[in-house]
Amino acid sequence: MMRRAGGVGVLVALLGTFIVSGQVVATPPLIAAAALLPPLGWAGLVLLLDRRTREPWAPLCASFLWGAAAAALVAAEVNDALLATHGLGDAVPKLLGPAVEELAKASALLVVLAVWPGALNDPLDGIVYGALAGLGFAATENLGYYTLAALQGGAPGLTRALWLRGLLQGMNHAAFTATVGAAVGWAYGGGGRRPARAAIVLVGLALAVVVHAVWNAVASETITQLLCGAPMPGAACTPAPAPFDLLVTVPVLVATFMGPLALVLLAIATRTKRI
Repeated sequence: MMRRAGGVGVLVALLGTFIVSGQVVATPPLIAAAALLPPLGWAGLVLLLDRRTREPWAPLCASFLWGAAAAALVAAEVNDALLATHGLGDAVPKLLGPAVEELAKASALLVVLAVWPGALNDPLDGIVYGALAGLGFAATENLGYYTLAALQGGAPGLTRALWLRGLLQGMNHAAFTATVGAAVGWAYGGGGRRPARAAIVLVGLALAVVVHAVWNAVASETITQLLCGAPMPGAACTPAPAPFDLLVTVPVLVATFMGPLALVLLAIATRTKRI
């Protein structure tokens, strides 16, 4: 059954990759490069976490492509449907959207378990595969964000978007899904009973959703208002954010919010290596 599900997953990933590749080709080269290159650079750093073990390239690439293709496309369609539903309001970006996106990205780990059952042996493996799925998701998501930024703000708008989403927040999706990955690696690497495995994975998924939701509702909202620079609530935003806010205040906010999660994941990865 797992093998059959894995085969279906591979077909879905291939179809999604075909669709996304068309989207990349249709995007101006500069914007496509801005969306794709930073996640690939971050992926190289993620792989250094497990450099002592030669992980097979097939599941690593599959995780990234699943996040970029199947997960990103499914999440976009579901989020659009939720946004079109009357009465949900702010619940979509602040709660429902994070839940949809984390479920979609975490499905990459299920595909890896189904097709390459020996790939996820410990929490470190889960962190690596989960982070790659998150980076693939971010790459596809940023195609749309960067295109909009370029249309609204030209080259300066694209540069600001690349700084914010590609560099400062470039590992956000990776960190959220790595949280689920650590739980999956712990659950399936230990060979425990199925109910215990499911409970561990559900806890990891719930943590990822909560952190993602808090980011959207608190940190991201604060950053948006700060960069808007409106003199009063409801007023129009300034033409460009203040350089100090863009280069100092926002990085401090991102580090304050994402730093603890990053340190916890690094501690888990380091402890796993020692064991």
